[in-house]
Amino acid sequence: MEARYKTSIFIILSAYFFVSSIVLLKSSAVILGRSLAEALFLLVRDTTSGVFVGWLTTALMHSSGAFDSMIVAFVSAGVIPLRLAVATILGAEVGTTVTPLTISVVGYIRRRGQLSASFNVSMTHFLYNLLTLLLFYFSELFFGVFTRIAEAGRGIFVRVPWLSLIPDLLDLATPWVDPLLGYIPGWLGIILGGLILLASLWAFEHYMTATFSMPRSWNLIRATFGRPLRAFIAGFLFTVLVPSTTVMVSLLVPLAASGVIGPEDYILPYVLGANIGTVFDVMMAALATGDPAALGVWLVHLSNNLVGALIFLPLMRPFSRLVRWFSNEVSSSPWRSLLFIGAFHLFPIIVIGSYLLR
Repeated sequence: MEARYKTSIFIILSAYFFVSSIVLLKSSAVILGRSLAEALFLLVRDTTSGVFVGWLTTALMHSSGAFDSMIVAFVSAGVIPLRLAVATILGAEVGTTVTPLTISVVGYIRRRGQLSASFNVSMTHFLYNLLTLLLFYFSELFFGVFTRIAEAGRGIFVRVPWLSLIPDLLDLATPWVDPLLGYIPGWLGIILGGLILLASLWAFEHYMTATFSMPRSWNLIRATFGRPLRAFIAGFLFTVLVPSTTVMVSLLVPLAASGVIGPEDYILPYVLGANIGTVFDVMMAALATGDPAALGVWLVHLSNNLVGALIFLPLMRPFSRLVRWFSNEVSSSPWRSLLFIGAFHLFPIIVIGSYLLR
């Protein structure tokens, strides 16, 4: 009972520091203003560079929630335009797949059968996000579909009268931010805010995962994969409680490697539900800014995952066959697996580097 009490306190503290980090990031970005905008524009110049910056940065941070939350803070501070923010959000969805892929390779590279089985989970996550990125990238590049969604969202949320009250309430809840920025430069505030954001998300995920990692919970997870709807609901609910698609997909890798979850099980619906469930931490960050534009960016994140689910749920069986074939090909040798992980990081680096050399 005492352990549960302590866990509850740590979960509340993690949520507090998560919101505090958004306040610190936004305030620091406002102080830096033009200099931060110029630094961002060196990397994020158009839709293509934005997508790959989102991809690579999220892969390095191992958290799309952290990266997306930083982006909504920067949008609210006025240092990155809506159009470029939307592009980074689209790319971040692929970057978040790096952790399950790495776990599949590092954990099972010497065990051929288990490597293929573990890849069945991580490749489902990766291929779904990659294919949706291809679809959404071209719709954004040529027609600006998701920028229009963000602008429409901004137009809707600007009519919400109580939205502007949220930052005032958060300023009361975080009285230490302004005095702190009186002693440290804005760039250090950005770094410190990012570190607090990552630490608070890690702590929240850690304590929530501990709460739901008892044998009874594992049995519940294992029981969900016999039917698509159950898998979808489980992915959604578990990721609302543990706000990280990375964590909730990674948890399935050892289950697949040990044979508890087989290739015939419904992993894709679980991933689709998890992707939708993870939008709530970004929503918290957007609400913390009190800015309609930031909520417009969050709406892009939500639309991305909802539309992706509507497209791929009817294609579940052919997609699963594609995943099994791809998993078997990549895991056929340890060198192929390592080469695949290397290419995952190298490709966006090459694209971003080509922009910097222009």
